[in-house]
Amino acid sequence: MKHKGLFISICMAVALSLTGCGLWQSNQAGTRSLPEPPKPVISWNGKTAVTIPTSSCWSYENQGVCIDMAAPPEVVGEKKPKPLSVNPGAILTVTYELAPKDESLRITQWLGTQQIEQPIENGNQWKAPDSPGWYLFDIRGEWAQGDAGHAFVIEVRDQRL
Repeated sequence: MKHKGLFISICMAVALSLTGCGLWQSNQAGTRSLPEPPKPVISWNGKTAVTIPTSSCWSYENQGVCIDMAAPPEVVGEKKPKPLSVNPGAILTVTYELAPKDESLRITQWLGTQQIEQPIENGNQWKAPDSPGWYLFDIRGEWAQGDAGHAFVIEVRDQRL
């Protein structure tokens, strides 16, 4: 009788161990990894901006790669992406396939070599300038796998779009 109780206890311990391992594995599988940094989708009024990758450090399958690029003004000057046309004061939204870590998203406006961090609202929105013109931005985020940036240009137009 004692052996039967011991046998049942051992079986329960093994079952609990296996269940625990299964739960750990399913949680690990839920942590999604990407082979390269996610690209931002910058949108306003159903239109999206063309983004250009800037510097990043990213790890995937136990390998890490850091890419050091020129500053966003040089990258944009070389690639010349088409600007996203927006109204003065438009609210732009950024989304990613895999969201960055909380509080890690940074949006910076470049004026020559000067960088002005933009206030972010609702976790992923910011306001375009009120004055007409072309504006260069760099957006950066951090993920468990690393960090990455993308540059893009908007054109604030005086007329209503």
